[in-house]
Amino acid sequence: MNPALTLTMMDVRLAERAGSSRPLKVSKITLPPVKFMTVNRNPGGGAMSVDTNMPRIEPLAPGFDTYGPDDEIFSVLGLTDRWTFGCSYKKHNTHEVIPARVIIEGVLNEWAMGDLDTGEAQIAAHVFTEVTHYEFSLNGVERFYADEEEIEIRKDGISLTAPHKRAAGLPT
Repeated sequence: MNPALTLTMMDVRLAERAGSSRPLKVSKITLPPVKFMTVNRNPGGGAMSVDTNMPRIEPLAPGFDTYGPDDEIFSVLGLTDRWTFGCSYKKHNTHEVIPARVIIEGVLNEWAMGDLDTGEAQIAAHVFTEVTHYEFSLNGVERFYADEEEIEIRKDGISLTAPHKRAAGLPT
């Protein structure tokens, strides 16, 4: 049986800037759904319409929330940068600590402070757009990888785009 994992710690940092870690400031990480694009085929003489999966994904919009404003965010807001979301999970049956990493390259496009109330913790929401690189690994194993320039999507290390690139005469 596959044991449950409990999130125990998380961090959001600029991947290539030392000292940009914010584990005491981050309150939430939002990983976007990975959804493959489809093309509808609706033959005039057919009995049904079928959505055919394509070897590409819909745009990703990951994000994170922090407690209060974050000075460093303003220096990168609206700019393309590389970010790392780091997490720690605890496996229930063995108490083994499992690392998880998400690496994103995209534009930190949205910043919202939300409601201001002196009696409540203030939350600032941050959302990425124009994501051109996204990878997720769990316990050191690449589970999902997508890169626009490489024209590459991998699931569990297996390329979903390689057969299509070969058929089109592109390097794999």
